[in-house]
Amino acid sequence: MPEVEKKEWAIVIDSWGGFAPAWFENAYPFYGNKSHASDMVNADITDPNVLKPGPAVANLTNGTQAGAVTTLIRSILKTAVTSDVTYACGGAKYYQLSSSTVTSGATYPHTIDKAAVTGEDAEDLVYHKSIIYVFYNHSGSAGDIMKDNAGTIDDDWGSTVPTGMGTLQSAPHQAINGGDDDVYFTNGQYVGAIRASGSLELTALDFWTNAQAVSLTWNGNRVIIAVNRPNITGSNFNQSGIYYWNGTSSSWEGDPIEVSGRIGALYTKNGTTYVWWQDGTDTGGFIFGYITNGTVQILKRFKGSLPLFYQVGEYKGFIMWVSSGLVYLWGAKEADSAVTLSQYCQGSYTTSVGGIAAPFGTLLIASSDGGSNYSLAKTSTTYVTNFSWNTLAFKVGGCGFNSQLDIIQVETEPLTSGAKANFTISYDKAKSSLTIDSISYSATTNITKHKIMNRGPIVEDFKINIDNVGSTTLVKIRSILIKGWYIKDN
Repeated sequence: MPEVEKKEWAIVIDSWGGFAPAWFENAYPFYGNKSHASDMVNADITDPNVLKPGPAVANLTNGTQAGAVTTLIRSILKTAVTSDVTYACGGAKYYQLSSSTVTSGATYPHTIDKAAVTGEDAEDLVYHKSIIYVFYNHSGSAGDIMKDNAGTIDDDWGSTVPTGMGTLQSAPHQAINGGDDDVYFTNGQYVGAIRASGSLELTALDFWTNAQAVSLTWNGNRVIIAVNRPNITGSNFNQSGIYYWNGTSSSWEGDPIEVSGRIGALYTKNGTTYVWWQDGTDTGGFIFGYITNGTVQILKRFKGSLPLFYQVGEYKGFIMWVSSGLVYLWGAKEADSAVTLSQYCQGSYTTSVGGIAAPFGTLLIASSDGGSNYSLAKTSTTYVTNFSWNTLAFKVGGCGFNSQLDIIQVETEPLTSGAKANFTISYDKAKSSLTIDSISYSATTNITKHKIMNRGPIVEDFKINIDNVGSTTLVKIRSILIKGWYIKDN
């Protein structure tokens, strides 16, 4: 206990550090630093000066089933093909879109229709030498490649036209442009290639019959391939591997990087290759890491689900991915600012989220309600109304003493009409809670320092929970000051 009966203390939260370490293990964590969150929903801390709600999304014109989007879009090209034009695919549809509109016309959306099969289900697409190739599975446990040459579309090009023609395996098909001017794609236990000459190699690199190549990327002048073995989904242990291949040899190079768990995706940014995988020995043990010196180093664990190759990318300088229908960001805005993990935004629906990408500089998110409603939306200038941020739990009591909570004061940027933020405190290891004053815009005062509690309960510990229910515009929080003093508790 403190040496004196009444000793004041103060906690100032004036930075926003993202999730606390292992936040998913305990809803009331003490471990971390004062800037960390014990949990959050749709919180934007990309500007490290302020905490604010994440952006809402708005459907693109024709971006729902009432317009042109009638399937869950899985893959969106991460780059524009020409100014303000790119493409996407999912289900039996192939879409053209701009930064504001999904094309609805004679050519696009195109229905993928291969003769004598059903269930065409597109997974990925790649832009190569002014041609777009779309990779899809279909009935009969097989797949094919569609070719779009400036609007002239051949649905079964892969199985009927090129040298080396044939059907694909029924498997995940991620496709990338290699730095050697060839296209590489996953194809079950194989990696295939479309060579610069236009020829097709379906089994350019062969793994094992119980293995499945699930993702690939290009880095260091090599194809980097994620392979799960055995190919078992769910909470099962996989002894997976990451392999390096020069694109032409009959085998990979050197020893693979062993990964204890099922790999979901690879992504390379600025020469660093990132990896997402699931630890089958830990329920909900999803891991984000990177490759260095022949090993995979863990950066963060997270909860939810394992992102697939079309659910990872980069945005605003951060690495992004989808987990359980929500978009997460990891990284730092500047080289000298703190690295954070945050849950940033969500699509129109969270039941089923498809692909994400930012080909026009604004984040696009495909989603569905799991039924007949579909969406392709982009982040907007408005903000969500289901934002929340829960601080770390602060321990201010112990054997022989507790604390009297005295004052909580919140500093904001100037508010505008409709702005509101609500606050509660949870205390004594969440046995009790108390709603305290909200912050809301007032035309008469328009202050930036708001006292939201004066003389609160006696506590052993506490955390502050913030939400924006009832708000119609943005609140930017700069800092929070909490004051109290220790008291004897014998």
